[in-house]
Amino acid sequence: MFEFHHMDKWGYANLDLIEESLEKNDKTVVVISGASSSGKSFAAAFLATLLDKNNHRALIISLDQYNFGLSGIIPNKVNINYFGGKIKNLEEIENRIKKIIYHVPFDSKYSRPVLDKIREQIKDLLPKDDLEKFLDALYEEWKKLNFDEPTVYNLKEAAKDVKDLLQNQSIKVKEYSKVVSERLNTRKMIYGKDYDVIIVEGIYGLDKSFLDSLKDVDCIKDFIDGNPKSLFLRRIIRDAKTTSANNVFTISLYFKYIVPSYIKTILPGRKKADVVLNNDMTFSELRAGSLYITKDEVHTDSAKLIDYLNRYGKKEGETSFRKDIYLVAPNENVSINNILRIREISDDEGKTYHPTSLVNKGTPKVRKDDKIIRPINVLLNEEQFPLVWKNESDCLNDFLRSGFLVGSVEKKEKTHIYYLGQKLTILNTEDQGYTIEFGRPYKKDIVDRIKNKARRYQEEEIDE
Repeated sequence: MFEFHHMDKWGYANLDLIEESLEKNDKTVVVISGASSSGKSFAAAFLATLLDKNNHRALIISLDQYNFGLSGIIPNKVNINYFGGKIKNLEEIENRIKKIIYHVPFDSKYSRPVLDKIREQIKDLLPKDDLEKFLDALYEEWKKLNFDEPTVYNLKEAAKDVKDLLQNQSIKVKEYSKVVSERLNTRKMIYGKDYDVIIVEGIYGLDKSFLDSLKDVDCIKDFIDGNPKSLFLRRIIRDAKTTSANNVFTISLYFKYIVPSYIKTILPGRKKADVVLNNDMTFSELRAGSLYITKDEVHTDSAKLIDYLNRYGKKEGETSFRKDIYLVAPNENVSINNILRIREISDDEGKTYHPTSLVNKGTPKVRKDDKIIRPINVLLNEEQFPLVWKNESDCLNDFLRSGFLVGSVEKKEKTHIYYLGQKLTILNTEDQGYTIEFGRPYKKDIVDRIKNKARRYQEEEIDE
């Protein structure tokens, strides 16, 4: 097994193996597996470009496109788990369900009102007692939905397509929509004669059933890995952009089903790989998100300066108390460039705290005016947080079981004051000193005066 941390080295290792295989075969297959959101699609595209530059014609097949769709996944699981696989007319039942749920928002696909519509449309296909049992089972299996299971994908169909392409036959393009969570109808065709390298990427590319279907094919096997933070952030941020599911649903699903499935059914494939790429979040990913502009600020350890500002300034509102818990991956190079933070607030001056948000902050963008524009992804807000976890303990247990570590815990007191008409926000971080943020209206002369005082007080305290 070859293992790399750089995409280009990984790509060239594959190129060497591919060209070795093509010395013996007219075509070859590269299978890229790995964790959900590890970057398999990106790696496949990178490899295809590299192959093209080296005079190889590469085709990418994504196993995601072989998803049965929610009209197939849920009824099929009901058939297996509740009826022993004996339901007749299952294909027709699934076709009728698809017409009903196709345009229904993701969170409501198998809600009770939708199930009532399904009842009317399939009541002629099931005995009365079985009908109610079937509908109740749809509801239960929907609550346990996990896209990261082998049964979600038609792996036999995918393997057959690969074999047909190797024989220079044509196949119909498979297209799955994450927006409606169903297969789309398409007339596009792919012709095997046009390619000499077939790249198959998907979480179950190294699944035993899929590899067994390709046992007579010369396959180069890859596994794309990533640290827990990269895998979590990619999945949540990606799904928020590409699906109709909200973050409460996705995060709940992630810890309840996706992580256990990864450990049980995907990670074992790593041992079968010829080449492994450890693919953590890239710089471009860390620059993505909604822009958040931080105020101009200055840090000081001088309690004397804070006393001065409090004495001559006017306090606005009450001091607030909060606790920030920072989550990191093992062996992560911890920096300000990739923050995953749980924020908690206190209603009793710091005696007890309750969670209010889960936030990711990426790489700051530098500006000449000393302000910082920073990408931020609010993963859960104050209303959403309790819908996923009841308390801090439940939240941390999920992250720790998924391979995260608690990097640091910071308790902070936040006070707003006006000093000579300039709004200041003073953060007192336990054992770390003070941060003074300058708000609006922004008075440059007052800001400069405070910064000069901070520098002078600091120098005086060092001299002492």
